[in-house]
Amino acid sequence: MATVAERLAEAEAALHDLELGQREVEVRDADGRSITFNQVTAEQLRGYVAQLKREAGGKRIGRAIGIRF
Repeated sequence: MATVAERLAEAEAALHDLELGQREVEVRDADGRSITFNQVTAEQLRGYVAQLKREAGGKRIGRAIGIRF
C-alpha cells in the first residue's frame, strides 16, 4: 500500500499531465483502486490533491488573508 506522500506525488504528477494537455490520467487511491480523471473531472483531481495534502499535514489550502494597517 502506498503512503500518503507517494499517493500525493502520483496525484500531483497526474494533475500536471492533465494541465499539459493529456486527455486522461490514472491514479490509485488508498485502497489501491484505480481512478481515471480527464479534462472534465480535473477539478475533482484538484480536490483529491488538496485532501492528500491535508492528510500529509502539508501546506494550508485556501486563499491568502489580506492584512490592512
